[in-house]
Amino acid sequence: MSKQSASASTSPSTSTVVDVVPGGETIHKALYRYGLGVLFAANVFGAGSVYILADTGANFAFSLLWVLPLAFLVDIALHDMSARLAVADEPLADYIVDALPIGGTTVVVGISLMSALWAVSNYAVAGAALAWLVPGLDNVLVGIVLAAGIGIAIVQMKVYDRIEAAIAAMVFAVFSSYGLLLVGLDIPWQSVAAGLQPLLQSEIGYLTAVIALLGTTVYWPNFFIQSSIQPTKEWTDIWKYRRDNAAGIATTLIIGSFVMIVSAITLTEGKMTLTGPGEPLAAILGRYALIVFMLAAFLASISSATGTLFGAGFMIPQSLGQDTVFGDQAFRRTVVALIALSAITAVPILALTGFGPIEMAIIMPAINGAIGLPVTVFALIGAVNRYYDVKWYENIAFLAAGFILLAGSLLTIQSLYETIMNIL
Repeated sequence: MSKQSASASTSPSTSTVVDVVPGGETIHKALYRYGLGVLFAANVFGAGSVYILADTGANFAFSLLWVLPLAFLVDIALHDMSARLAVADEPLADYIVDALPIGGTTVVVGISLMSALWAVSNYAVAGAALAWLVPGLDNVLVGIVLAAGIGIAIVQMKVYDRIEAAIAAMVFAVFSSYGLLLVGLDIPWQSVAAGLQPLLQSEIGYLTAVIALLGTTVYWPNFFIQSSIQPTKEWTDIWKYRRDNAAGIATTLIIGSFVMIVSAITLTEGKMTLTGPGEPLAAILGRYALIVFMLAAFLASISSATGTLFGAGFMIPQSLGQDTVFGDQAFRRTVVALIALSAITAVPILALTGFGPIEMAIIMPAINGAIGLPVTVFALIGAVNRYYDVKWYENIAFLAAGFILLAGSLLTIQSLYETIMNIL
């Protein structure tokens, strides 16, 4: 079956219900225009990002703020490459398999499974949040199973675009409130400005934090999703992708800077706790704000875990030679299988190692940032040069982004290993 016919028969429902209510058509158009950016932003701004940002602020104050604008520039460059592949309808996974006739399928499947580490950590946090929220539950492992069941239900209902938008709206509203907290805090703006100046230190925890921030903000599964989305979006104008990407990336990093700055001022140095990032909200707004924070953390975990696996939903069928589109049978089966695998994997890690949900939320993005991200970046550079006549100055920008991430990976891999060994 051709890509075009597959798209016509299996592309996800874009319900017309919103069009019959006041303002519904406006909402529908906004979701069509920015829905992909919402998906990417929700994938990035999961619970893992919240805990990484809060932990970084609490333990390193403002000294790592410089990573966020760097992440924005790198992310824009990489999304521009994957957008070009989307316009050409040339999925990145197809390119990797074609460019590596021996071992290409293994590479794609391998990094697909690595992306599931995000889902493992997100379902662990979701289970912990659910155990905290539900009176009498008090069992993280049961919470993980319930959270995974919710993720599977969302995928099987085939209305993820609308559910994602609703979850993202609440999550962004809750975490945007950190920006309002800044109004009432005494911000040392000189220290904030100093934190925007790039600085590398040899300390193990510092380097791990750098790669964790890059790994959780420059979210490589999004590039596989975008390069495969043309049959669903049917956009042939690259500026539509650029507008969508810029809105989503800017939103997540602005909110992320709010969380990091507030945490730097209000949280004390030490081990991050489940409720830690929500304590500034509770201190100012009352305990109910902590409940709202935990609900947002739960929802963010569900949406990020599920949305992240959408990348693998494209990648694994494509690596096996199948044309797949968002929401078709091969896509859903892959995502559901990886949700189940992620939940199953999270249970023994929590039960048998020194990792807790928060440690997992911080370490898993760092692992992906150190390994999966550089592989994806250089695959993107190769793919966009095959299918496009790339200008020399564009290649310089793309290669600069790639070498920045590769250098970050090489510099921090030992730090990451030692951090993991210390937790174990």
